[in-house]
Amino acid sequence: MKSSPAIHERDLIVGLQKGLALIQLFTDDCPRLSVPDAARLAGLTRSAARRFLLTLVHDGYAETDGRHYWLTAKTLRIGQAYVDSARLPRMLRPIVEKVAGETREHVSVAVRDGDEVVHIVRSRVTNVSSLSIRQGSRLPMYCTGSGRLWLASLPDAEIDAYLRRIDRQPLTPFTKTAIADIDAAIAAIRKQGYVELDQEYEVGMRILGVPVVNRQGQMRASLTITTQVSSMTQADLRERYLRCLYEGQALLRPIIEI
Repeated sequence: MKSSPAIHERDLIVGLQKGLALIQLFTDDCPRLSVPDAARLAGLTRSAARRFLLTLVHDGYAETDGRHYWLTAKTLRIGQAYVDSARLPRMLRPIVEKVAGETREHVSVAVRDGDEVVHIVRSRVTNVSSLSIRQGSRLPMYCTGSGRLWLASLPDAEIDAYLRRIDRQPLTPFTKTAIADIDAAIAAIRKQGYVELDQEYEVGMRILGVPVVNRQGQMRASLTITTQVSSMTQADLRERYLRCLYEGQALLRPIIEI
C-alpha cells in the first residue's frame, strides 16, 4: 500500500467532490433528504443542492417524490467497482481464508476511513450472524475491535481529539463510552499487541484481533476473529486463536507493502 502522490488543488474537480459528499449524506439515520436538509448538511446553497440531487435522479442514482430524495440500487455500483477492481482484497483473501479454515471462525480485514473502519475482506467461513462483519460495513472506532487497533496506532493527541468530537453512544450494556475507559483499553492494546473486545458493539459477539503493519511500523490493516459468546470465553479465544492471528499477520505483512 504505497503512499499516494501529492495532488495540487487546481487539479481537483470541486463539483465531483461535492456530488460524492452529497451521496454520503444518505445514511441509516437519514435515508431520505429534502433540498433544505441536503443543503444544510452539505454546506451548499439550496439551489446547488437541488441541482446535484436532480442530477442524481437524472442519472438513475436517486429517486424523488418532489419533496424528498433517496438513493437507488444503482449507487451500489460505486462500491462494487472497488470490490471488483481493487487488487488488495483479492490478494488478502487466501490468507484470510487460511486463518478461517484453521480456526473455523469468521475472519475479516478492515482498513481505516476517516473516523470509521471498513471491512474490505471477510471469510467465507462463518458461524456467526453479525451486522459488523459484512463486507463494506462501516463501523465506529471507539467500540469495535478493528477500530480500537487503529486508535492504538495513533498519537495520543489525535486519539483525544477523535474521542471528543464523536458521539460515544452505548451501543450495548457493555460499551465503554468514558474517555478514561477507552484510553485504558487502548493502553492495554499497545502493551500486549492485540485487541480483545467483549460485546461492546454487539451483544453476544467477542472479538480477537491484531494489527497488520508495514516495515516502518505503520498500521495498514486489522485482522480480526469474531465469535459468539456462547462458544468460548475470551481467555479460550485468546489461547486457541492468537497464534493463528499472528501467523496471518506475518503472511499479510509483505502484501500490504505492494
